[in-house]
Amino acid sequence: MEQLTQWTDLAIEHWKSKGIKLQGGATPEKIRDIESILGFQFPADFTKLYLKVNGFADSEWNEGMFSLWPMEKIREEFHANGDTHYIAFCDYLINSHTIGYHKSDGLIYKDYRMVEPIANNFQEFIQLLNSNDDRLY
Repeated sequence: MEQLTQWTDLAIEHWKSKGIKLQGGATPEKIRDIESILGFQFPADFTKLYLKVNGFADSEWNEGMFSLWPMEKIREEFHANGDTHYIAFCDYLINSHTIGYHKSDGLIYKDYRMVEPIANNFQEFIQLLNSNDDRLY
């Protein structure tokens, strides 16, 4: 559990150092409610971060132009997307493409590719996000 705490704190500090506005953490009830709507249980590493930070505030984005969505936007975009097998949680360049989970395997994909995962878990995705890795584009 300590390792999860460490990576979440490092990610949050990274975003703060870049001047990214963050939303306060989501409540466990909010996460469970949205999981119920989505028909998907978020992995422990996702939940651990979202209990501390509910995404970027005001559609802020990082230097790579990626925005990590709050739970409410995850729900809204899920309904708007039309693909009930894909749970997006981040977008590039104001929805040029999204990044999210595929329900079938819980791995993380770019929506327009869905050929192979870009990350095996959320912690790995956050490392890609904060290092502006080419696999995100």
